[in-house]
Amino acid sequence: MTFKLLFINFLTLIRIIGTIIIVPIYKIYGGVYAGLISLICYATDSIDGILARHFHASTFFGASFDALADKMLTIANFILLYLITPYAIIPLIFELSIVVVQYFKYRKNLNVKSNIIGKSKVWILAITIVLTFFMSDINNIPFLSASLKNNISSVNADRLYFCLLLPTIIIEALTLISYVLEIFSPKNMQVLYNDNKEVVVPSLKNQSKWERIKNVWFNPDYYAQHKNDVNLRKLTKIKKEK
Repeated sequence: MTFKLLFINFLTLIRIIGTIIIVPIYKIYGGVYAGLISLICYATDSIDGILARHFHASTFFGASFDALADKMLTIANFILLYLITPYAIIPLIFELSIVVVQYFKYRKNLNVKSNIIGKSKVWILAITIVLTFFMSDINNIPFLSASLKNNISSVNADRLYFCLLLPTIIIEALTLISYVLEIFSPKNMQVLYNDNKEVVVPSLKNQSKWERIKNVWFNPDYYAQHKNDVNLRKLTKIKKEK
């Protein structure tokens, strides 16, 4: 299990590395290579999730690390795309707003697990971001014919980029709205206005600090048991039994 956890988290780490190198890659080699880096990184997002579920290796650390890697990659991509088209500022603002809403939910002890719209967003982002990078550097795509490149190049650039990013803008807006509405669900409102917000956690008595960290953050069984609990922030805190 240790090797599987390390391998799955290494796939997530690839997105962090991709976030760091995509800016110099874009500056030196152009949009095609930046698009390829994004494509590889977004592919790892699907692969590590599939492997984690298949090998029963999902953990609170992996889920948190995965979410951080996704946000860093997406924000870096939108910042780069803003250098290509000003329309990229719209999904960037939505994405930053989603981060704020999710952080608010975390601080209020609400579950920040992605819903179906948020999960679908990743696929749409991947497709539109990669295509926008490619279209910005159309002449350097080797497998396209010269006539096709000329036809695409003749299209108004602003209109082309707006059409490419429109699905992303829509799904970003829908995701933001869905996360805001989740706050006002009966279950979450009960947590927000309930004075007793303590969470019952498995007994960690007589365990060392590192054992408790391992059993909370790196334990697939603990994650499976509590991933849908509302009070996620308090749940993942390391507590000794009195």
